[in-house]
Amino acid sequence: MRPQARPAVWRCCGAALAGGAIALVLLILFFGAAVLLLRAAAAVMGVVLEFNSALDPVYTRAALRSLTDSQLQGLAVAGPPGVGLHTLWPDVFADASRAHWLPIRLVLVKGSPLIARLVAAGAAHAVVVGLGLLLMRYGLRQKNANVMTAGLAMQVVVGLGIVGNPPTLRELDSTGASFAANALLPWLIARGQSISDAAAAVPAALVAASLVALALLVAYVPSATVLLLRARHVRLSLAAALAVVLTSAACAGALTTNPPVDTAAPALAFGDVTQQLTPPEVAASPPTLDRWYADTPTDTVVVNPSPSHVEVQGGNGSYTYLVNGHPEVIKGMGLNTQYASQLSPDERARQLDSDMAELQSLGVNTVLGWDPAEFDEVLLDAAQRHGIGVIVPFELDPDADYTDPAVRQQLHDQVIAWVARYRNHPALRMWGLGNEVLHKIVHPAWVGPQDPQRDANAQAFSDWLIATADDVHAADPDHPVTYREAEDAFVPWLAAAVQRAGGQPRPWFVFGTNCYQDYLSQIVDNWPISGLPTALWVSEFAPGTMAVPDRPDGFGAMWGLIRAHPDYVLGGAVYAWTRNGPEGVDRNFGLTDDGVPVDGRSLDMLSSLFHDD
Repeated sequence: MRPQARPAVWRCCGAALAGGAIALVLLILFFGAAVLLLRAAAAVMGVVLEFNSALDPVYTRAALRSLTDSQLQGLAVAGPPGVGLHTLWPDVFADASRAHWLPIRLVLVKGSPLIARLVAAGAAHAVVVGLGLLLMRYGLRQKNANVMTAGLAMQVVVGLGIVGNPPTLRELDSTGASFAANALLPWLIARGQSISDAAAAVPAALVAASLVALALLVAYVPSATVLLLRARHVRLSLAAALAVVLTSAACAGALTTNPPVDTAAPALAFGDVTQQLTPPEVAASPPTLDRWYADTPTDTVVVNPSPSHVEVQGGNGSYTYLVNGHPEVIKGMGLNTQYASQLSPDERARQLDSDMAELQSLGVNTVLGWDPAEFDEVLLDAAQRHGIGVIVPFELDPDADYTDPAVRQQLHDQVIAWVARYRNHPALRMWGLGNEVLHKIVHPAWVGPQDPQRDANAQAFSDWLIATADDVHAADPDHPVTYREAEDAFVPWLAAAVQRAGGQPRPWFVFGTNCYQDYLSQIVDNWPISGLPTALWVSEFAPGTMAVPDRPDGFGAMWGLIRAHPDYVLGGAVYAWTRNGPEGVDRNFGLTDDGVPVDGRSLDMLSSLFHDD
C-alpha cells in the first residue's frame, strides 16, 4: 500500500467505527422511545376503541394490553465487561448473553409481550437504516467516501443485530397474526391455519434467511420509498441496502439449524391483532345436530363400576372442590386432540393411553376439551386407568336461535341424554356445558347498547344455560356443571340470568375463565365482587403474549395467580396439549406433537408446579 493511501484507509475505518457507534446509540434511543410511545398510544386507543361496536372488545382489549404491558429492563453489554456490569448493577445492566452479536443492546424484562417488542424493534431499525441510507446518499452527492462508509456501517449494525437475534415462525405465531388474519380475512386464511403450517415443508435455513430478509426489508421500506420519490443519487444507496439484506439473510441461513430466540428486542414488526366480530346468522328453525351424545359404542371397557362423586361445597366466597370426598385442586390440561378423525380405533386407544400416562407423570389430575367426538368412553376409560378426571364438553352452537322455544327444548333434551350417557363413569368430574358462546353472540355489557336481536339471543341463551344447568344438577347431583367464557367480560349476562332464575346459591355451578394475559390477576382478585355467586376456575391459561423462551416463567406466574385465592379459585387448566389441534393457535400453544414434547422447558415447569402444589 502506498504511504499516501494509508491515512485514507484509517479514515474509512474510523468512519465505519463512528457509524457503528452512532447506530448503536440510535437503536437504544429509538427502541426505548418506541416502547414508551406504544404504551402511551395503546392507553389512548383503549379509551377510544373500548366502546367501538365494530371491533370485538375482548380481543381489542387483549391486543392493546399486549402493547401496554412491556417493560424496559436495561442494557445488555456483550462479553466480560457486560458480565461484570450485570454483577455490579443488575438493575441497570441485563445478562450479557442477551446482547446477541451487538456490543450493547437495550432489552425488555423477560416475559414482556412479544408483539410490542417486534413493533418497537421494527420502528427503531427503520429509523437507523433510513438515516444510514440518507447519510450514504449525502456522501455520494458530496463525493465523501468517509460519510458513505459511516452510513453503510449504520445499516450493517442493524443487519448484525437482526442476524444475532432473528425472528422465527414461532414468534410470528405467538403474536396471534394467523388468528387475526382469520378474523379479518376469513375467506383467505383458514381458522385452523398458522404461519408455521404454510412453511412446514420449507428448509429451516431458507425460512431463517427469508425472515431476516423480511425484517430488513420492512425496516428499509420507509426510507427506500423516500429515496425513490427523489430519484437522483438513489442507485448506489439502494444497492447498498440490497447488499445488506442479502448478506444478512445468507448469514442467517448459513448459521441456522434451529433459529435462536430470546427476549431481547426482536426484529420484525407485525400488524394489529384485533378481531372483528361478524354478526351471527340466527337459525330460522331448530338446527340439525349430530347424535354423538347418544351413540354409545358397543366395545366399551368398564374400568371401575363405581361412579365418581364430585361436589363443590361452601358459599359466600369460600368453596372446596371435593372428589370422592377428598379436597382437590384442579391441575388441568386442555386436550385439543384430533385422534377420533385421524386415527383408527386401535391407534387412538393406544395413543390416548400413552397420553394419559404422560399427563399423570406431569402431575395433571384433570383433562378437558372442546370437541365432544373426542370425549367418549374410550377417552374416559384411558383417563380412569391413570387416575385422571375428565370434564366432558357439550358443544353449543352460538348461531342457534335461543329465543326459539323449539331450539331450546331440542338442546335441553340432547344435554339430558348426554348426561345419562356419561353420568356413571368413574372418571367424570364436571359437565362442560358450552364454551365462549356469549362471546360469539354479543359484545360485553360495557360496550353499551347492543343490536336488539343479539341482545335478545344473548339473554335467551343465558336463561337457557342456567335453567339447563339446574336440570343437569337435578338429573345428576354427583357432578358440578361448568360454563367457560372469555375472561370475565360476559359475567354480567350470567349474573342477571341467575337473578331472573331466583338468585338462590348454586355451589355446583362453576364459572370457567379463559385468559392468556396478566389480566388474569384482575379477574381472580375481583371475583368476589363480580356479581356471580359461584366458585371460579381458570379453564384455559397460557402466557399468550410471550416469546417461547419466556413461557416457563409465564406459566409459573399465572399458576401463582391461580393459587393466590384458594378460597374461591378451584384451580386451572393449561392450553394446550398438542400442536396438532384444529385451531391455528394450537401450533403456537401446543406443548407436544401428540405426546412428543416440543416445549420441554414449559413442561418441566408445569410438572414442578403441579407436583409441588
